[in-house]
Amino acid sequence: MEVTEAPDPRLDGTVLAVRDLVTVYPTRLGVVPAVDGVGFELGAGEVLGIVGDSGSGKTTLARSLLGLVAAPGRIESGEILLHGRNLLDFTPEEMRRVRGTEIAMIFQNPIRSFHPGFTIGWQLTEAVTRHQRVSRREATDRAIEALTWVGMPEPAVRMRDHPHQFSGGMLQRVMIAMSLLNEPAVLVADEPTTALDVTIQAQILELVQRLAVDRGLGVILVTHNLGMVASICDRVMVMYAGQIVEEASVDDVFARPAHPYTVGLLDSQPDRATGARLAAMAGGSPTMTALPPGCRFEPRCAYAEAACSQPPDLWALGSGQTARCWVSKRHGELPAHPDGEPGTAGSGTG
Repeated sequence: MEVTEAPDPRLDGTVLAVRDLVTVYPTRLGVVPAVDGVGFELGAGEVLGIVGDSGSGKTTLARSLLGLVAAPGRIESGEILLHGRNLLDFTPEEMRRVRGTEIAMIFQNPIRSFHPGFTIGWQLTEAVTRHQRVSRREATDRAIEALTWVGMPEPAVRMRDHPHQFSGGMLQRVMIAMSLLNEPAVLVADEPTTALDVTIQAQILELVQRLAVDRGLGVILVTHNLGMVASICDRVMVMYAGQIVEEASVDDVFARPAHPYTVGLLDSQPDRATGARLAAMAGGSPTMTALPPGCRFEPRCAYAEAACSQPPDLWALGSGQTARCWVSKRHGELPAHPDGEPGTAGSGTG
C-alpha cells in the first residue's frame, strides 16, 4: 500500500526535515552510534554544508536520508520528512521510486557506482525511463543535455563508451549528470568534486548553486573542504562523533564559531595570505563504542570546565546559531581562547 501521508503544515517552504535521527552499526565491541539524534531542516533553493573529520557521521547521515545504510547498520529511530512524508515508513519498493526522482545522491566513489558491462548512455537513459514515461529517444536527448551541463566533451559520442573508458574525474561528471536527470527536489552530494581538477570543480559548484537558485533544488553538500562551503553554502552543520555540535549561517560560522571543534577546523586551514603555520587539534576522535560521559569533545578541548563532564544539549545562541557547548551557552558565544589568543583551538587538556 503506497504511503500518501498529507504534507506537514509545519514544513511550509521546507523540502526536507530530519528529526532525532539515530543510525547505528553493531560491532563486536558494542553498538556504534554513527548518527546520534541528528535533526535539521532544508529549504527549497538552500545549500546546506555538512562538515567534520572522517568518522564524524557525515556519509552515514547522507546514506540514511536515501535508505542506503549498508548492513549490519540500521536506522534505529527518528523521522526523515520529504515534503512532509516520513521516508522511514516507506516500503523498499516505494523508496526505489523516490530515489533518483525526489531525492538523489552524488556518491563519493564514482567507479563503484556504474555497471562495467553497460555503456554510460544506456545507464543514463535507464535512469530516466525507469522513473518517467518517456521514449528512449527523449531519454537519450535528456542524457546528452545533462552531460553537456557538467562539461563533458563530445557528450553524444561519449554516450557509447563504457565506464572503464573514462577517467575518475570524467566518471564523476557522469554521476553528477545522472543525479540531475530527473530534477529531484533534494540533492545529496557526498564529496562531489574529489576526483575533479580545480577548474572543473569550480564549474560543478557553479552548476549546483545555479540549480539551487533557478529550480529551487535543496542541496546537502558533504565535504571536508571549508573553502567549498564558504563559496556556495547558505548554512553549515558541523558534526563530531555522530552529533551536530554547531549549526549556523556560513557568515556566522566563519566569523564567530561557537564550538571549540569548529574553531579547530577553521584554524587547521592553510592561510595563503600569511603562510602561517597550521594549528593542530590535540588528541584524536573518541572511540565510538566508549564515548566520554559528557561532552564528546571535552578530552581534547582547551576550553573544558567542570560542567563539560555532563552531556550538553544543542543550545540556541541567537541569530539562528546553535552550539553543543556549555561554555558557549554560559557566555552566549565562545569567548577568547583560554591562553589569550582569540579564535584558536590551542592545546587540549587530555
